[in-house]
Amino acid sequence: MHVKLSRRKRWMVGAWLTWERLFHTWFGVKPIDSASPLFYYRVCKYKGQDIVFPDHERIVSGDKVVELHFNNRMLVGLGVELPSIVQLAARLIHDTKHILPVIAERMETEPEFAGAKGVYGITMIHRGTQRLGFTVLDLPAGMFRMMTQIYLTALLYVIHPEGKERSQTSKVRFEPKLLAISAKQLMQQKNEHVRR
Repeated sequence: MHVKLSRRKRWMVGAWLTWERLFHTWFGVKPIDSASPLFYYRVCKYKGQDIVFPDHERIVSGDKVVELHFNNRMLVGLGVELPSIVQLAARLIHDTKHILPVIAERMETEPEFAGAKGVYGITMIHRGTQRLGFTVLDLPAGMFRMMTQIYLTALLYVIHPEGKERSQTSKVRFEPKLLAISAKQLMQQKNEHVRR
């Protein structure tokens, strides 16, 4: 079922995607894999709270990481195509599962990724990501969390017709969370996939 966007919503989407193109240019955000254009990345130094994984690996401020981003142009298309945010979330989990081995391969073979301690991102659509090996953390209270909440709530509204209603009625479900997976965990998953 396809949902037709209103003129106002189309204008908002256009403005948002223009901002996204500028952001990608300024910060060097690139597609992770041409065959899976839903995901973008940049390699950078991590700045934020310590991330401690169940296997005692950790990422701390200053570590080299792969910062993962969604391709919001594709998310808008999926939001129009899929009738509910639950279905959109399920699609994102499915696609994330298939991109992780690609990231692991690049971390093993490409100099740009050498030494990266893991992959992280911030999103409001995070249910089910722990099944993929991600550690999910609350953002610390403060200005960054507040601004992230505002930004991602607006993005959710732009992406999906249900976004405004769901963001208002499901505050806990759609809080922004930090998701991370260690390089070690990624390699373990990749090796297990190869052995199957």
